[in-house]
Amino acid sequence: MDYRDSYRSSPIHWGSGYLGESGDRRWKPLDVVLVLLLTLIAGLMAFADLGERTAPQTFWKPEKAGEGFIVDFGRLQHVDRINLYEGPGAKGETKIESSADGQNWELYLKVEHHTNRVFTWKHEDKPVETRYMRFITERTGYRLYEAAFFNKESAAPLAAAQIEPLRETGNGADGGQFVFDEQELAPYRPDYRNSMYFDEIYHGRTAYEFIEKMEPYENTHPPLGKLLLSLGVDLFGMTPYGWRFMAAVFGTLMVPVFYAVAKGYFGRTRYAFLAALLLVLEGFHLVHSRMANVDIFGVTFTIIMFYAMHRYGEMQWRSGGFRRSLGPLALSGIFFGAAAAVKWNYLYGGAGLAVLLGFALFRRWREARRDGRRGTARRIVLTLMACMIFFIAIPVGIYTVSYKPYIEATAKDDNYTDLWQYQKDMYHYHKGVKEKHPYSSKWYTWPLMLRPVWYYGGKDLPNGQAQSIAAIGNPVVWWGGLLAMLTAWWFGFRSRDRIVLTLSVAFLSFYVPWMVAPRSITFLYHYFPMVPLLILFLVWNFRWVEQRSRYGYRWTAGVVCTAAVLLIWFYPVLTGMTISRAWMNDAIRWLPSWGF
Repeated sequence: MDYRDSYRSSPIHWGSGYLGESGDRRWKPLDVVLVLLLTLIAGLMAFADLGERTAPQTFWKPEKAGEGFIVDFGRLQHVDRINLYEGPGAKGETKIESSADGQNWELYLKVEHHTNRVFTWKHEDKPVETRYMRFITERTGYRLYEAAFFNKESAAPLAAAQIEPLRETGNGADGGQFVFDEQELAPYRPDYRNSMYFDEIYHGRTAYEFIEKMEPYENTHPPLGKLLLSLGVDLFGMTPYGWRFMAAVFGTLMVPVFYAVAKGYFGRTRYAFLAALLLVLEGFHLVHSRMANVDIFGVTFTIIMFYAMHRYGEMQWRSGGFRRSLGPLALSGIFFGAAAAVKWNYLYGGAGLAVLLGFALFRRWREARRDGRRGTARRIVLTLMACMIFFIAIPVGIYTVSYKPYIEATAKDDNYTDLWQYQKDMYHYHKGVKEKHPYSSKWYTWPLMLRPVWYYGGKDLPNGQAQSIAAIGNPVVWWGGLLAMLTAWWFGFRSRDRIVLTLSVAFLSFYVPWMVAPRSITFLYHYFPMVPLLILFLVWNFRWVEQRSRYGYRWTAGVVCTAAVLLIWFYPVLTGMTISRAWMNDAIRWLPSWGF
């Protein structure tokens, strides 16, 4: 008997994409070569200029108001700029005073320490002629990792000849020695390469707090994503490269995963390659592969969980197929649990999995009636019992275990009995988010990409220059994919195409809940799980056109080449390159609502 019998669909329609008459999931040497090539390209883009591999590591944490130290430059110096690098805590206040003679002091700067500057270089341009700088703690609660003073004539910090404590700290440590001990790491101009930006200040910081077993500041999402980020910090330290490393790893690995999934859906090397290539050319994917965010993990997990459910739906129960079918079902449940442990919005996909499971069981029941087979009702009951384990017990277990580093890091005497309270707190937080954000957007604007999120904007640039990192997708994928989805709905549902069914259920399960979600402030990045689905809709259309038109291959090549050109076109605002402001405004900002 042909090994593919257990995967054959009934009936087979044109464009069905199932094994049997239309394709073969088995990998050939060409598949391996193409996957390695695309993965290499994705990795180069993800890791290139990802961030500095060094950053200040020692810090001063004053224990009471009045603590401080005096920095002596050895002679009168012209100071133009101060740079400060802060760490966890990031609350409190420092007063910095200047003096030319060490006797008469004037206020130079009052520093209000804020959470949004954690592991970020803050710079202040303020000229003064001075020999001494005095740091005095006015309110505690911060960690100052490094401070540096600059003269605009040089990119190197002014050297401190001597540092003396203003007052002995409780344990006798001299705080100033830790604040001025890594001066070679202080940049004149801060940017994304040496500082956190956007939500990195929450997710990357929490990854570090897990490692150090410090009270986590961010608790608005489950911990698994931050736990994965912490692996990079473990390997490369608390540096920009370290806190972004695992996002770049997952962003790169999403490519071979997506290739394998597309090969499973379409059964052809050609269409698997096109799908993975479009993912490599997709800007939204690239941006989130290069920052310490957790969405790159959740989206990877959702790709696998929906494909596994699709695979389950295509497996017949005869000839031992029932037992084999439990494997993809279990795989879907495992990755559903992993996705939910990254962010709650990936839980929405659970409804889609349930719908697809229902369709699959209905097909098995209908086929059994048609063929006169017995025992189907018992197998359906057994399947539903297995689903209680695969989609409830296992995901709950993964979700619960993911809280282990969080509980260990809390200063309070927390344990797993507090898990339900964590979830209530999380719900009330998201329900209560009302504060307006300049880059928030409503769900109905997402498919048209009307308001990309401006993650980073470079400062202190030469006149006429601009530097940005914006969460913007490839228009071919977003706008072309939207049209491809609507086309697939029209033709695919008429032919009962199960690939279209799977992709459509997945898309709607992620998208529709945002229409009624209690959270009023939402962002374009909430649309991220739908982006790989749009790519698969595009590939489905490629195949449909190629099967019906002799110009189909040219059409496919034209679309993919356009996507490649647009990746290059938008590349500067995806990776933080410095370009001319005129080019940014005139060529890259296609819509007035694109604010970067």
